[in-house]
Amino acid sequence: MIKPMCFARVAGCLLLGGILAWASPRISIWQVDSLIKVFPDDKTGTNEVSRQPWAIARNGHTSLQFAVRPDDAVEKLEVTIELRGGLKTTVRRVGYVPVRSDPPKSPADELIRGAPGRFPDPLFEEASFRLPGNETTAVWITVFASAGTKPGSYGGRAVFKAGKQKVATLPFEIRVAKATVPKQTLLVTNWFTFEEERLGRYYDLDGSPERYWEVLGNIARVLGEHRQNVILTPVLDLTVARENGGRVSYDFSRLDRFIEIFEKAGAAGVIEGGHLLSRASGYNSPLIVPAFVVESGEVKRAALDPDDPRAEAHVNSFLPALYAHLKEKGRLDRYVQHVLDEAHGAEPPVYMRYVGLARKAMPGVKTIDAIDQTAGLLGEACDIWVPQLGRFDDAFDAIRRHVEKGGQAWYYTCLYPQGRHLNRFIQQPLVKTRLLHWFNFRYGFTGFLHWGGNYWTEDPYADTQPIINAGHDLLPAGDAFLTYPWKEGKSIHSSIRLEAMMEGIEDYELLKSAAVRNEGKAGRLARSAIPELTGYVRDAAAFRKLQAELLTIAE
Repeated sequence: MIKPMCFARVAGCLLLGGILAWASPRISIWQVDSLIKVFPDDKTGTNEVSRQPWAIARNGHTSLQFAVRPDDAVEKLEVTIELRGGLKTTVRRVGYVPVRSDPPKSPADELIRGAPGRFPDPLFEEASFRLPGNETTAVWITVFASAGTKPGSYGGRAVFKAGKQKVATLPFEIRVAKATVPKQTLLVTNWFTFEEERLGRYYDLDGSPERYWEVLGNIARVLGEHRQNVILTPVLDLTVARENGGRVSYDFSRLDRFIEIFEKAGAAGVIEGGHLLSRASGYNSPLIVPAFVVESGEVKRAALDPDDPRAEAHVNSFLPALYAHLKEKGRLDRYVQHVLDEAHGAEPPVYMRYVGLARKAMPGVKTIDAIDQTAGLLGEACDIWVPQLGRFDDAFDAIRRHVEKGGQAWYYTCLYPQGRHLNRFIQQPLVKTRLLHWFNFRYGFTGFLHWGGNYWTEDPYADTQPIINAGHDLLPAGDAFLTYPWKEGKSIHSSIRLEAMMEGIEDYELLKSAAVRNEGKAGRLARSAIPELTGYVRDAAAFRKLQAELLTIAE
């Protein structure tokens, strides 16, 4: 914090504690833990941390954050990083987005602050940027240490320039641990929508068919870099169907190109086949089967009632062809099939029937679905259970038995849970997001799913809360997406939540690695972080102590 009685003139600047306040232009710069969100109205020194080594595992990431507050607007601020040891750094500006309302049923002490207001979230890749006067902006530095980095301490400097004038140089230290993040085992998927028409709202896709695939490749690289290794794949939409003697033949070349793009980026370790069943509109609307049908000698798309004989005929035609193609391409062992998202109410019998069709058409392929607890977890009809956090508090025994029988258990978050559970809403502390994958280790889940990767509003920088279910539900801010469209870069911008999630995935792998050597220590550490479902460490400084202990036991 600021120490008013401890001023010293250093290299033309006024040093107030750890804060640099410059006379021309007058800019205050101080370091803040990257798990603490910086707001535009933060006064100089808010949440300042003293200089300390920032720990990082090899083959892992850490994030540094500097808060910058000028008295007057600065038209062009440039930040560069000088760091020894071959460590890779990326500098980005934190952007601010509006939040209109608080998540329902969320106590005020579970949120950083109440709505409405502007909250930090997107990360912008900019060589230089403008700073508004009398307002605080955060600068985010991501550091990556390769697996071959020599353990030890590395000194670095963040250099700030306003135009051509150097206004500040702030030192920092990175401590590279002996521990190495091993090959990823945790399965992670954020659902993205890649329909060409929808992406065309945010990117210039006109004039060249290749622009779509270029954007897709750029998005895939961002996902792979952030350790997403499962991709929801709209197999039906990516298939070209043609009439052939009264039957339907299938061209999977677009599907192959899609999968190859995500494989190349490391984001398709598992291929999630799109759902066989859907709904006409909202959560409680009638079920439909998206299908290919032959009408007047042509193949057309149709939304059929599940009891329509043509629906089963479509499944019995399409899935065997898809199965044979995946087998030919050597991808069958990495393919899982969705049937219906969150089967509930009167839907389970229909779900069971279509699971039977899928298993007959694709023997050995596992089924995977988000499970609504009102469906009784659907028993063994679903191979990979993905129950929603907050709705299986009393179902751990059933989940454990399913795994013991050879099934898998992931978990997911979306509009829920709210209250005191972990989630990744914009208004929540980043510690909650970081701990999502400590939760995986703590309770024995091997995967994580979230529905909202890029379900953007018309302008996600101006509206972070889409309306769903025929206009009845306003989603919590950030629930629908944790990336932002980057039209100029033909890609997506990350967010501080996605960065925290990536570092949490690395924590999971370190915990798994540590458990091989000393299961007791790793388990005790996870329980210290998350003693119970809604009881977990909420203080950034307390989490950093647990992180340091993790790096020690993972060595």
